[in-house]
Amino acid sequence: MHQTLKNLYSGFAILLFLFLAIASNPSKKTFSNDEKWIPKDFDPAKTTLLIQKFRSSEKQQTKMEGYMEEKYPYKYEFVEMETIIDREGKYANTDIYRFALRITSHTTSYTNSNMVTSGFDFYFYDRANDIKYPATNKASSYIFTTFQPVINTILKKYE
Repeated sequence: MHQTLKNLYSGFAILLFLFLAIASNPSKKTFSNDEKWIPKDFDPAKTTLLIQKFRSSEKQQTKMEGYMEEKYPYKYEFVEMETIIDREGKYANTDIYRFALRITSHTTSYTNSNMVTSGFDFYFYDRANDIKYPATNKASSYIFTTFQPVINTILKKYE
């Protein structure tokens, strides 16, 4: 009887773990504050979204590129930050390349415990009007952890 009860508890714990793992799947996560950071006149079907390359980690950059290739049905290009700012050459036409997703990072220090945290976030930049929109305020220490829901939120808004 005692062994049966123990097996029942173990089985329940495994099912609970699996349920929580599936329910918290980050590949489907979105941000509910999109009206604060997605420009009202952004339309992914009418523009090519420029996305700032993440040079700090080739692995994270590769994950971002793979995710876009798999999920994002609109036009986009990963480019250097300087390309977004300069508005010259191939990307000079701000009618086509008006909006860019730029990376922002921040570091927080705690003096009592000497702890330092850093996080990466994204914000839209209107290249035609030189407007920086607010960041999502959902920063993460891994850029892909923020990037994935940013893209999911855009896709959900325009589906």
